[in-house]
Amino acid sequence: MALIETRQLTKNFGESEIQVQVLRGVDLSIHAGEFVAIMGPSGSGKSTLLSILGGIESPSSGDVLLEGVSLASLDDDQRTLLRRRRIGFIFQSFNLMQTLSAIENVALPLELDGVSRSEAFDRARVSLDRVEMLRRADHIPAKLSGGEQQRVAIARALVTKPAIILADEPTGNLDSRQGARVTELLKQLVREQSQTIVMVTHDAHVAESASRLICFRDGLIESDQQQTDLDGTHQGAPLLGASE
Repeated sequence: MALIETRQLTKNFGESEIQVQVLRGVDLSIHAGEFVAIMGPSGSGKSTLLSILGGIESPSSGDVLLEGVSLASLDDDQRTLLRRRRIGFIFQSFNLMQTLSAIENVALPLELDGVSRSEAFDRARVSLDRVEMLRRADHIPAKLSGGEQQRVAIARALVTKPAIILADEPTGNLDSRQGARVTELLKQLVREQSQTIVMVTHDAHVAESASRLICFRDGLIESDQQQTDLDGTHQGAPLLGASE
């Protein structure tokens, strides 16, 4: 069974004669442990698809199934719980709370879900350590570089142990060096933790890092191909180097 799948997914914006059909019947299956990159020109529907996969937007028709559960069958509260517990999000703009420290940002999803502050902080430390940001745990975002902020955002996405991570242009606000480090981190999460990642990107070099590439055009999948397997590293190797 696929981890997440779509069935004849459509999405329209606007009304009557000015209606725009952004997705036009998308069927897609993604299995556990895959690292999938999605590319396509502006307006092709790739970011809309990601929002629907994450339950942020609802489709005009069709359905999304996550771990066999139909998102269309859930009410708003149930979809919110599903997003919080089973889906991790990484955004281009990091979306960190500027008044909270790194560890507070990472612990926040757990606290919102009713986890005690002490347990949430313990789990946040583990998540920050996985992305080698524990030493910066008490820094607010303004005191962190762009690459460091994105690593904190990845730690936040990981802290709930989600079934899938959805990344929307995760390197879009980073220079090439920091972007390469974040891309390598995502690859290692797949290799070493069997994390499932679906990433929208405009950067062909970043897309090359994924094990599967899906190209969108005019609201439909134009191509869907396996790429070279993720190159291996020694088990237990750190996710990132020590220097920023």
